[in-house]
Amino acid sequence: MKKKYELFFIILNYNDYENTIKAANNIKENIELNNYGILIVDNNSINDSYNIILKNFNNEEDIFIIKNKVNNGYSGGNNFGAKYIDNRFPNTKFIAITNPDVRFHEKNKLKYLLDKFNSDENLASISPIHLLNNKFKSELLAWKIPKNFDDFFLNFTILSKFINNTKYKDYKIESNKISYVEVLPGSFFIIKKNIFKEVNYFDEETFLYCEERILAKKLKNKGYKQAIDFDNFFIHDHTTQKRNLFNKIRHYNYLLKSRIYFNKKYNNLCGKLTILLLLIFYPLKIFEIILAHLIKKVIKWNP
Repeated sequence: MKKKYELFFIILNYNDYENTIKAANNIKENIELNNYGILIVDNNSINDSYNIILKNFNNEEDIFIIKNKVNNGYSGGNNFGAKYIDNRFPNTKFIAITNPDVRFHEKNKLKYLLDKFNSDENLASISPIHLLNNKFKSELLAWKIPKNFDDFFLNFTILSKFINNTKYKDYKIESNKISYVEVLPGSFFIIKKNIFKEVNYFDEETFLYCEERILAKKLKNKGYKQAIDFDNFFIHDHTTQKRNLFNKIRHYNYLLKSRIYFNKKYNNLCGKLTILLLLIFYPLKIFEIILAHLIKKVIKWNP
């Protein structure tokens, strides 16, 4: 008889088997639930990640490892895992999207977090408090879905410090210690599997960036809600990779492509004009990236 799981953690791996193995072990050590599974999705790594992970968890009953034939980004890789769970374990109620660098404390309360879904039938997903490298920053808990010309203002570092309509100034906490918000961080959140499937999972037109806001928009369009759980937390042990100038520009181009797609499909009011502004001011943004890169080098040389 096939075992039933209430919750499945999806850990998406790409060339990062060390962190992925740590994440799975951390879940096993700190999550006090009786019926959960862990699915590790290797997103077509170009190193030996898949075989190393497979060998490491070869005898683990509740850990499953699968390999995607292509690297189709954050959205495609997580969708590959979610669809696998839906096909093989259709009775699963919840899916937890989990970055390889997410860690849980031994005093976590995820078992109580799952009970909070019962408070509102339209509550689709919940994320605990997000601690980035053990530090609390309110702007990282959640944010609002961009609209109007928000993406143009967000595009420039200095401009976004003065005009940012996506930030929450405060959070209204309900009696059960949750606060309804629009966009949850993509590093870790738990979502009802059937609702995730109903909105057709993540939008795979994005390779990297903006996945959370697009999912939030799709959920909102269907009348569903998202929330922060102020009774619990997770640690995003995120180390910023040192990128050369070429990689910084390459990653910005990923971001720009996702912003253009979002505004084209999901920002009906001002989307086309926002796209035009993003393209017109593209050279200025590249100049900003180059200038910031040079300033950091000068500071490093002259401490």
